[in-house]
Amino acid sequence: MNAALFTKSTTGLILASSLIAASSVFAHANDAPVALGTAATALLSGSYSTVPTGQAMLGGHTFDMTSGTLLKLANNQSASFAGSYQNPKAVHLLLNTANTSNMFLGSTVGNIVLTFSDTTTQTASLTVGGNVREWCISAFGVVNTVTDITPNPAVPGTPYVTQGVWTTTPVGGTGTAVLDMVTVPVVPANATKTLTSVQLIDVNAFGSIQIDLAGLTVEFTPPAPPTPTPTPTPTPTPTSTGDETGNHNGDHHNTDRKATAPKKAVKTETNAQNGKQDDGGNRGHRDAN
Repeated sequence: MNAALFTKSTTGLILASSLIAASSVFAHANDAPVALGTAATALLSGSYSTVPTGQAMLGGHTFDMTSGTLLKLANNQSASFAGSYQNPKAVHLLLNTANTSNMFLGSTVGNIVLTFSDTTTQTASLTVGGNVREWCISAFGVVNTVTDITPNPAVPGTPYVTQGVWTTTPVGGTGTAVLDMVTVPVVPANATKTLTSVQLIDVNAFGSIQIDLAGLTVEFTPPAPPTPTPTPTPTPTPTSTGDETGNHNGDHHNTDRKATAPKKAVKTETNAQNGKQDDGGNRGHRDAN
């Protein structure tokens, strides 16, 4: 991603670059790789004989290596990357030093400053031989090891080199060249906040040593998936009751009785007529006698 702002002053280099939004799709679900921007002008291939490319998985985290460049910081220079990340867990940097003479062993040469949305900050120091070392570890008279290779639970947020995540040979020479991943864990007090800025500052006053940044990624805690809303069960349609059935049957019964009533009347009337006929016959019989 290209830098949004690139200026240089007597106090150092200031680089502001928008971080990739956490809601985007990443190669690693919990990482937000950050492009270093236009200020990263040194070619990795100018120092390393082989280099990681694309969205590279290094040390278990994803870094944007598509530009194939690194950012070099000299005395009192700094690089700042602005963005917005909720629930940050850690910031991982592909970071080494150059011209790291043994005379710098134990010296603080830089700071990593994390700034959060409530303006609070968290700072971790870069110490030669502690958590940073020379990139060409086979060179003569350089600091080529680190001691902070595991998290220090007593000092939350202290950066540490988890491992050398890329090993090759230097261009034009023999020996070993490395890329190290320095991790700054976010302290628990800041883990529920929004990370808004990552700043790398070179505080070295000795002249020759410089800081090389080859990659940056923000690890965050993804939001929990929404709880599914239960689908309401439809209310069943009421069935006919016994009373309705009884009334219905009763109506049929009454209708049947009404329907047969005329038949009874007709029958009665017929019987009456027969009676008259009988009575007339009998009367004629009596008159004849």
